[in-house]
Formats: sequence, C-alpha cells, structure tokens
Amino acid sequence: MSFLLTSTRTIKLFFAHSNSRYDEKLRKDLESHLNSLQPLRVSINWQKNQTLVGRDWKQESYQHLNKSQVIVLLVSPDFLAANDCRNITTRAMKRHNAGQARVIPVKLRPIDNWQATPFGHLQCLPYNGEPITSKFWPKQDNAFVDIVGNIRKEVEKIQEDQRQLQLIREQQKSEIFASINHFICKHFLNQIIQARNVLTLSLGIAASVIGVAALLGFCNFSPKMQVNNLLSQGQDKLDRQDYQGASEDYTKAIQIAPKNVNAYIKRGDAHYFFKDYQAAIKDYTQSIQIAPKNANLYIKRGHVRYFLKDYQAAIKDYTQAIQIAPKNVKAYIKRGDAQYPIKKYQAAIDDYTKAIRLSPDSVDAYTSRGLVYENNLQNKEEAIKNYQKVATLYKEQGATDKYKKIIYKIQKLKQRKPQSSN
Repeated sequence: MSFLLTSTRTIKLFFAHSNSRYDEKLRKDLESHLNSLQPLRVSINWQKNQTLVGRDWKQESYQHLNKSQVIVLLVSPDFLAANDCRNITTRAMKRHNAGQARVIPVKLRPIDNWQATPFGHLQCLPYNGEPITSKFWPKQDNAFVDIVGNIRKEVEKIQEDQRQLQLIREQQKSEIFASINHFICKHFLNQIIQARNVLTLSLGIAASVIGVAALLGFCNFSPKMQVNNLLSQGQDKLDRQDYQGASEDYTKAIQIAPKNVNAYIKRGDAHYFFKDYQAAIKDYTQSIQIAPKNANLYIKRGHVRYFLKDYQAAIKDYTQAIQIAPKNVKAYIKRGDAQYPIKKYQAAIDDYTKAIRLSPDSVDAYTSRGLVYENNLQNKEEAIKNYQKVATLYKEQGATDKYKKIIYKIQKLKQRKPQSSN
C-alpha cells in the first residue's frame, strides 16, 4: 500500500467576524484555543478587515473563503449588521449549498430570531445553542473548548474522506496497470515469442503496440471501479437528501456487483429516508444474507421493524445482533425500547441495565429505564435515581436546557403522591 494513503492535504479553515470591539475580544479568546488544532495540519485564515496599503482586503478574504473546506461564522448583532459580513455569508452559504464547503455558525452573543438568518437551519455552536456570553456559560473557556472540539471533529471527518478517496484512487491505478500488463502479455509478448527473428520487428511498431495497449488499458475501467464511482455518487446524493437519485445509483451498482453488501445497505438507507420501509427491510435482509455476522445490519432492520410496530420481529433482530456482538450497547437499548410497547417491562429494565453496565454514561439507557420505573412499575424512588444520573451527565456535558428540564421533572416527580391501591 502506498504511503500516500496515510497522508492528507492541509485543511483550510476560514473564520468570518465583525470588527466590533466586543466581537474582537471573543475572537482573540477563540484564536488562542484554536492552537490545539495545529497538529491536524490545518491552515487558519481570518476575515481581513485591514491589510497592507495598496492591497484589496475584501478580495483577500474572498480568496481565502473560496479555498476553504470549513467556514466558521462568528455571529453577533454586529456581524449581522455589517455589509461585509453579509456578503461573506452569502458567498459562504452558496459554497455550503453546493457541497463545496461546510459552514459552521457560532453564537458569540444573543441574536433575535435566529431561525430567520441565512444559516438558521444549520447546527450551530456551542452545541447547546446558547451564546458564549450567555449565563449558560459562566466559564467562557468551556464554550470555546466545545466549539474547537466540534471543529476538530469536522476536520477529522474531512481528512478521513480524503484518505478514503486516496485509497479508491490507488485501487483504480492498480487495476488500470493490471489491465495494461494483461493486454501487453496477451497481445504483444506472444507475438514476439512467435516471431522467427525478434530483431526483425520494427522498434517503431513495437512502441506503437505498447502505446495502443496502454491506451486501451486506461480506457478499460473495471466493474469494481464503476461500482466505487456509483457508491460515491449515491453518497453525495444521500447527503443532499436526494434519496430517489441515491437509490438509482445504488441500484446500478447492484446490477454490476450483485454481492456488494455496501450497495444494499446504502440503498436500504435511501429507502428508509424516502419512507419506503418495506423496500428498506428487503435491502437490509439481502445485506444480511451477504454478511450474516454484521450486527449493525440486524440493528438497522430491527429499527425499521420497530418503526412499523412489528415489535416481536424487531426484538428478534436486536437479539441476533447481541448474539453476534454481546457488547453492543445500542442493541440492548433498542431491544429494551421494543420490549416496552408489548408490556415486557422487566425485560426492558434488564436490557437498559445491561447497556448501562457496558456504558455507564449512557443518557438514553438511564432515561428509558427511569421512564419504565416511573410510568409502569410505579417505582418512584428508582425513577428519581435514574433521572438524577441523567441530570449529572447533562451537567457534565454542558447541556443546560436538557439539565433544567430533567431537574424540573425530578421535582415534579418528588411532589407526586403515591397512588392508593384498591
């Protein structure tokens, strides 16, 4: 394998901000935290509000923006009011919508009617949606750590995509040269061996034959390469929520390679998002037949069956996943969820408990177990214990809104009078 597969190009980040003194202070604080990204091979550029005499600072900013894979908007009332920032935003969103870059809005200060902004539909940072200067971040350093951590995840995702693309290209090169080699051996070398006098062959003709062989080899793309291209196209359409188009690409891939498990999985995902649930089940079933030891395939099919309220079938799928991967936390939680609507409350409790033993910080497992204790087993004390654990985890995560809601739920539960038994 080529050493190129372990390398990635430098990821370019562009940060846009207003030049107000309030935003500038926050920008400098963020800049100091961004130093932790340098080991990832990133290039960080800031919106130019001033530069050397005689240079076009707007054009410099646009050049950086047009070359960046990640564009971070440091949003505040001053940012929204500045013409330059509005122009930057328009260009950034155009690249985002075209799939050329990822726009990440960051809330520096409170904004009225956030959803009405051009980026209001995007996931913003900090992750809980509260501005850095709000009371929800008494220590602003915690907000900056959250922001940089999420930017890091995006950079690492881009780098992984680069590595996968390099891998595909290396595979394509190998297949092309293998085709060339095969063609030369079969059509050229055999003719040389059969010739009475090898020296009588014209050197020019030999060179021409080799050239033609190389050309034919490059044009002879293998089925594997075609499938890889179709899978890549399908993923792009899936990311853009073009589920029907993605399904068509995956179908073409399956026609070329009927045993390609990834094509069935991805087409199943496209069917699910397109709400064609029976088609999704059919594709997941086909993928299971190809890869019967893949626990996640049973979980995928179980999820669709749960959604269709076929709880018994969903439980069978989750159980099969657990038998293959006994430490799969998601399988236990999902099976517990499927036990609940058919009133197997203790079985649900057991599954959530197993999930918690495997993952002691699982908010979903504690929440679900608390709900069963509260609503069906009438065990207020155990329900409160589970919700208190959830509250602790939310507090550690900085999820302020969720923390406040679960605290309120605990308080209401404590005030609830026990039901009298008749």
